[in-house]
Amino acid sequence: MQRRKPDPREDSTSTVPYNLRMTHKHLVSTLTLLLLAMVATGAELDKPKVKKFLSKPLVIEDQGSFFIGGVPKVTDYATVPPPGQTAAPNQITIGQMYVQFEIPAKKKAKAPPVIMVHGSSHTAACLESTPDGREGWYPYFVRKGISTYLVDQAGRGRSGFDESVIHEAAALIAKGDVKDGLAMVPAFGRISDNGAWTNWFGHLVPDGSTILTGTLIRHGDPGDPPSDDALHTDDYRPAYPLAAVDANIAARNGAISKSPAGPNAYYALEYYKQLVPNSEVTLPGSTCSTCDPTAIAPANTWTPLALADLVEKLGGAVVATHSQSGIMGHHMVRILKERGHLDLVKGLITIEGSCSLPNSGLKPEDFDNIPYLALKGDYTATSTVCQATVDAINARRAAGHGTAKAEYIKLDELGNPVFKGTTHMMMLGTNNLEVADVILNWADQNIPAKNPKKN
Repeated sequence: MQRRKPDPREDSTSTVPYNLRMTHKHLVSTLTLLLLAMVATGAELDKPKVKKFLSKPLVIEDQGSFFIGGVPKVTDYATVPPPGQTAAPNQITIGQMYVQFEIPAKKKAKAPPVIMVHGSSHTAACLESTPDGREGWYPYFVRKGISTYLVDQAGRGRSGFDESVIHEAAALIAKGDVKDGLAMVPAFGRISDNGAWTNWFGHLVPDGSTILTGTLIRHGDPGDPPSDDALHTDDYRPAYPLAAVDANIAARNGAISKSPAGPNAYYALEYYKQLVPNSEVTLPGSTCSTCDPTAIAPANTWTPLALADLVEKLGGAVVATHSQSGIMGHHMVRILKERGHLDLVKGLITIEGSCSLPNSGLKPEDFDNIPYLALKGDYTATSTVCQATVDAINARRAAGHGTAKAEYIKLDELGNPVFKGTTHMMMLGTNNLEVADVILNWADQNIPAKNPKKN
């Protein structure tokens, strides 16, 4: 006889009815799942919230980096030989320039690419994001559909520098040729932390004091000296993330040597970490027969050359320079003119940098077909050189020559409160994207769309 399969509802060992037993099991399972979910949620809450740098997702088609330019150099001083060994010749590459880029997935129709160049004591980092973790000009321009290229000046940052001149100088001094050895030692310039403060954000008071005896004061704060009242009024402060401070540096943890008088927070800005030596001084200079003066410094030799190479590689581009690199952009235009490729310069933008045409061997007619923008913020006097260059270009327009727009935009004269307190480092300011919009809008109105047949 076939045995009947036991029915769980007939469990004689349990005094609890079947339906209640099942409800109990379901309740235990539900509570277990709920407890696990609570634990997982608690773990998520315990995680530090990651701040997003981008204002919203950024969709790109491509990104990467490469080097452009440079020359080989054979030297006995690429390295320092161990004691008792003789230096041997080696080849190194110098003068190359690091380039990084992002190409948007949705491109602005027929818009030429933009090359951005940083200034003294900086690298391309100042164009990537802000010290307080916000979107920088680099992703913002890409978001607007512009293929954007950043560079580290030749001899600076990721572009490297020529260490062999330092080793050679040390070797000469060690051999007793102190005079020639010292003459070879490059003079590295750089912007110090307090130098950045007094250049962009405020003052060191009282006059004549040092960082050990005086204190830093912010523009617009009580006691702000009147020495620059002609440039701005005292009813606003720098449009800059001065609250982005490293607490460990403010506390002087691990500090070397003496402590400045303070305030400590003003010596601990996250921004200061971007500042690097101007190591391009290790590169050789050059001469330019059409320039005044004819002797060209290393900084204005190698970066302009590499920029010209990059513009040619891209088949044309707009070049936007800042501060020290302003004149480099002009030298780049000269080099492209000498190569017969002036038409590849789709626009030149100079942000608080030099606009000298004689210094770079150029003439106003060279910009008949190149849109030209000079831009300045607050706390900075109007550049007579930039104004003279714009006036000279516009004089040709008045005489019926050329068609490209030339303009000097002074943000502090636009009457828009958002530009009050715009510092020299405007790409990092609290109003950085509003400043970017000024540049982008000007480009939309004045830089012709590229010809697909040529580019």
